[in-house]
Amino acid sequence: FGSSEALVQDVRGCLMAAIARSPHPQENRVFATAHVLQTKAAEKREFVQKFIRSLERAERQNAATDRAWLRDVVNPQDLCFQTLVKLLLAKKYEGFVSLHCVCLRAMQMMLRIAVNMVATGDRSHDVPHAGLQCFTALAGATLAEECYPRICRMAEYQVETLLACNSILVLAELGPQALRLHHSEKLLDLFVSVPERADELVEVALRMHSWGGEQRTALLQGLVSHDGGHLVGEVLLQVVNRGDEGRKSRALKILTGCLDLPGGSCLLYTNDALVLIEILLRELPCVAEDAASFEVHAKCLLAITRSSCAARVHRHDEVVQMLGDVREDQRNPLDVRQTCAHLVEFL
Repeated sequence: FGSSEALVQDVRGCLMAAIARSPHPQENRVFATAHVLQTKAAEKREFVQKFIRSLERAERQNAATDRAWLRDVVNPQDLCFQTLVKLLLAKKYEGFVSLHCVCLRAMQMMLRIAVNMVATGDRSHDVPHAGLQCFTALAGATLAEECYPRICRMAEYQVETLLACNSILVLAELGPQALRLHHSEKLLDLFVSVPERADELVEVALRMHSWGGEQRTALLQGLVSHDGGHLVGEVLLQVVNRGDEGRKSRALKILTGCLDLPGGSCLLYTNDALVLIEILLRELPCVAEDAASFEVHAKCLLAITRSSCAARVHRHDEVVQMLGDVREDQRNPLDVRQTCAHLVEFL
């Protein structure tokens, strides 16, 4: 019978020929048009997926040629981003969710790369409006104005959770002007509905907290009242345990902020609270020479021992001994040693 691909082509050809001979030509034309459109959408989705893999590979390898290619791709003179936006807006592809998902994913990656390139230093998220500026530059003012409300609507989808997830990730790249207060509840919903994307969604939570103001308040209050709060707490614990210093510090601040709120003691399961004590017991001596970092860790220790009886007694003697050792070490800053004294007195 030959190859399976040839067989599929033969079957498809026979079916299309039979449909063409049927006595209902109008319906047949609609069917044929839909089939062609599905084929085109699938081809475009595959092309965008290949583009995403190229972006991922270039970021991972990070050679000089990779960085040069990435700079070219996020140059406003390049049409890649505009092409993605047009696919997202095209009426004929309105119902093709998987195509929209990959377009949003590629847009989010390009925006993140562009912001990192234009931001000062490595603290790109300290420039909260850079994402919106890059979005307008890459899409062009007209397309950006048309696309932004579409992305906002997609972020509110209750059924297509992957589409909503990718839309939220794009809005997070655009900054606090785009990711509004009501999106914090949607973000927490997504932790429940698409837990496999938790590592990406927690980055949105870290960013919202870094913006401060109403976004931070809405996030913290949502975490202690939403059913997905426990899930976020678990992921934040992973960031504290394995993240870089900046993300670790931000995750600790979120945990502290939640634990200090009424009802915040419910954020972490008992076992997670004990794990947090283990992490802080390990990390506090390591950051003792950095007063600012030590303060962040110490505040979290105070918050968790206040809110959880189990955490307060867990490895209590070792925690007190560790704080005493840090306090007695004259090489440590005075502020650090005073903080240790206050913690020992409380414990």
